[in-house]
Amino acid sequence: LPNDLLFCGNPLNPPLLLLGICGTTFFVSVWMHNVAATVMMMPVATGILQRLPSVNRSQPEYSDQLVTNFCKAVILGVIYSASIGGMSTLTGTGVNLILVGLWKSYFPQEKPISFSTWFFFGFPLALVIFFALWATLCLLYCRKGSSRSLSAYLDKSHLKRELDLLAEYYTRTTLAFSKSLLKARAT
Repeated sequence: LPNDLLFCGNPLNPPLLLLGICGTTFFVSVWMHNVAATVMMMPVATGILQRLPSVNRSQPEYSDQLVTNFCKAVILGVIYSASIGGMSTLTGTGVNLILVGLWKSYFPQEKPISFSTWFFFGFPLALVIFFALWATLCLLYCRKGSSRSLSAYLDKSHLKRELDLLAEYYTRTTLAFSKSLLKARAT
């Protein structure tokens, strides 16, 4: 990938950065529990947000409001993206498994809900809801002109460190998930 695309443009494009953070959270939450995905992604998101200037509440300026709004969008985006991603698969959240159990109890003569049938129903629906969330957060919290203000505080070397940290989380999560699958298969 070209560096400008990898780092959301030059100057930084806040809606694309928001899409990247929320999309990553969504994808992680599809394959693991949504609470764990939120706990894993929140340090990455706050690490990026800590690079932004602290907001002085006594004298709000235009750039301070842009930073505050972007911070709200990122935090809300991580939380909601994890919940939306969890709807996609049976492993994404415990409520989905409860529905499968109730389905078996109340409709034993019907075809049971499998991982694939749930995925083919839930994933497209979750994608639509996810993009609606992203568009809503962009409309509410990412104003025009925010690119230059936020680019001054988010340098590319910091974003690269955050992406490296995220890659390490993915590697560890994948290894842990693989080990648990192998143990379950061995028993």
